[in-house]
Amino acid sequence: MQHPIVSCAQILYKGHYFNNKDFPEKIQSFTESLNNPIYEAWIHYYEEDNKCKIYTEGLSPYLNQIKKFAGTVSLDRSIGWSDKIDDQKELNKVNKHSREVFAENKIPYIINVRFGDQKSYPFCFQDIPQNSILFVGEHGTQTFADYKATFYAGIEALIKILKPRALLIYGCVEERILDLCKKNDITLVQYPSQCSLAHSPQKPRRCGAGV
Repeated sequence: MQHPIVSCAQILYKGHYFNNKDFPEKIQSFTESLNNPIYEAWIHYYEEDNKCKIYTEGLSPYLNQIKKFAGTVSLDRSIGWSDKIDDQKELNKVNKHSREVFAENKIPYIINVRFGDQKSYPFCFQDIPQNSILFVGEHGTQTFADYKATFYAGIEALIKILKPRALLIYGCVEERILDLCKKNDITLVQYPSQCSLAHSPQKPRRCGAGV
């Protein structure tokens, strides 16, 4: 039997308004949730676009399945900083629309913020409430130096503009992002990527905040 892959919360910094009930104890990828569901987890969509075929019009067939889980992160359609600005805006609309669909169906969700370079900030950060809990995925952002620089600049802008009380990051967390969160008193929580978990020794592990 295949062992289900879930990512457990690791608290890197506790801000002034820290509350461990504000964020998921564990998350599971959409693909894994279909094949090896862990219903107490929250679903995330930090996967390759061709692996996670769930576009705006494709959400409906999965809603009843998603409702079985503790909650979900909003969609993570790629917004490439080198793509045409109109294409970036269209993909951002897909991500935003998923939040509307989850809200309409009374599915608990956390906003995933996806951004490109500074040209994308006016629409990527639009309609996201300040002082909220936000998810960000570093999947595909660390391959090259310019990708890393674009991602870090986006995190800086996100913190400056949206002032989240908690930032949840899927994947690796740079030391300078940790420093940013400490400086701004923002709770920082990391979730190891599915790729890193899949390539690590499969040992029994208890999920739990800070474990």
